[in-house]
Amino acid sequence: MSSPSSSLSMCRSLLREAHKMSDYNFRSYAARRVKAGFRKNSLLQGQELAAAVKYGEEQLAVLKRQVIIGNLYPSDTSVMDFKIPA
Repeated sequence: MSSPSSSLSMCRSLLREAHKMSDYNFRSYAARRVKAGFRKNSLLQGQELAAAVKYGEEQLAVLKRQVIIGNLYPSDTSVMDFKIPA
């Protein structure tokens, strides 16, 4: 069974990995998908919660692999990543 603290920890881990992605579009999509998934599954209990936690762990592994692959083959910097001098 999953506790609220472990679910919150998984959410943080997923968001942390999402923000490691080098491409702006992939990074924002991953973060948006993590947030939407946790909002959607916030009221789950029992077996449904256990299945959602297992799915979240699988997605964390996928996201970690994607970050590694993205770092192996970097793309050009997106316009959205440029910092405007103050």
